[in-house]
Amino acid sequence: MHWRDPALHLARLFTDFEPGLHYSQAQMQSGLTGINALRIYNPVLQSQKLDPNGEFIRRWIPELAGVPREMIHTPWLMTPTQKAKFGGNTYIAPVCDHEQAARAARKAVGDFRKQHISREETGRVLDRHGSRKGPHQTRPKAAAKQTQDNQLSLFD
Repeated sequence: MHWRDPALHLARLFTDFEPGLHYSQAQMQSGLTGINALRIYNPVLQSQKLDPNGEFIRRWIPELAGVPREMIHTPWLMTPTQKAKFGGNTYIAPVCDHEQAARAARKAVGDFRKQHISREETGRVLDRHGSRKGPHQTRPKAAAKQTQDNQLSLFD
């Protein structure tokens, strides 16, 4: 999917949409800038991480309200007996296998990048738009403080 359609969709939704920021984020998330790693999120892992008890799911998908915690993130894997017991009989199956779709997307983007984005182009984009301009800077280390009574410092 081209980055412009999702960016325009988000522009209509966000109350703080800023093209200068969000267009570049859409381009970066689409993996087409050549300077950032491709990000394809696993919806099951994100759900488990961000909603471990399934509270959001139960609130916004009422047909899954009775599903136990250990099944709430993958209700399509429930057996017919479990669906009858806990609910979820009307919950639809996923539209795709996200792991298979992610593999296909990684391959498609990788193939596209090999054909259309060279190291020179990546360097040009980074030089022009990257925030890592100039030499690498490091903070000087603080001098170790002497403590009395052989007490250890919290910061050594």
